[in-house]
Amino acid sequence: MDVVTRFFNSESCDIHFNHGDLLEAIWSWTGIKPEYRQKVAELLSLLGSLRPQSSERKSKWVVIRRQLRQELNLADDALNRLQTVGLRFCGIVDQALPRLRGALPADKSTRKALDELSELFNYLRIWRIDRHVILDALLPPTESYHRKLYFQIYLRKDNSHVTLNEGILLAVGGRYDYLLHQLADSEYKSNPPGAVGTSIALETILLHSSADNKISRNGIGINVLVCSRGGGGLLVERMELVAELWEENINAEYVPLCDPSPTEQYDYASEHDIKCLVIITDSGVSQKGSVKVRHLELKKEKEVERENLVKFLAEAMSTQFRNPSIWS
Repeated sequence: MDVVTRFFNSESCDIHFNHGDLLEAIWSWTGIKPEYRQKVAELLSLLGSLRPQSSERKSKWVVIRRQLRQELNLADDALNRLQTVGLRFCGIVDQALPRLRGALPADKSTRKALDELSELFNYLRIWRIDRHVILDALLPPTESYHRKLYFQIYLRKDNSHVTLNEGILLAVGGRYDYLLHQLADSEYKSNPPGAVGTSIALETILLHSSADNKISRNGIGINVLVCSRGGGGLLVERMELVAELWEENINAEYVPLCDPSPTEQYDYASEHDIKCLVIITDSGVSQKGSVKVRHLELKKEKEVERENLVKFLAEAMSTQFRNPSIWS
């Protein structure tokens, strides 16, 4: 989304996401036989860019339903259930998730898939991306090896300067643990590491962006690593602080682990050539608390009030942290 919103207004883009295990549960609930699922998925992918409950999607569903009956001879009961999924189980996440939990069998894989979707949505809410997100339980994966969470980002047709019949696919991605599991040697088979990837259609983005669109300027040219000490990793708090620094145009990141050790965080900083650390603790995460700012190269450290952090970093960065007065 950071790349996409450099060319388009964020309100013009939709993020459709789904989970491989949820789609499997949908196949079973609707009664679609395994030998038909690939063909059904291909036809359902034609709905991908259209918002659930939109008039365009409802019109296209009529055509797809006719094709499914003619080509696969699907029973009306299966078609009706597919339509129910499209009308009731797709859309705003806070509405779709409870309906899915109430309708689908509460087996372990389905519960886990719904929990992972809910967890991801909560993380996106921290970064204020949630208003662009659509849970589409009929969305098939772009790649067959996306067996867990996956997504597609579309530019809505009413927001392009080019006349479009449907939305334009700008990016796809997802978890490919399954592929990694297939390729890994025996020592990783029992517990393969997680993996996620993204493909961005830069040519498409450039083609459909307005000539007036300009790439926004980069953040202040020093990277900051937001770290945690204690508190179970403080993942949400790290994400919130990173988002706050982004809003102030400060380059910031964090170790993408729930509870990274101090060694893992220092190693990450070293590998990514990050010299400035902002360290939060469970006692200093509130707006009135404090954080520690540490510069690894200069071997300087200062405790800064949370509410003054942005001001301190901006002033410190203006002198490459080398003004002695900022550390006093």
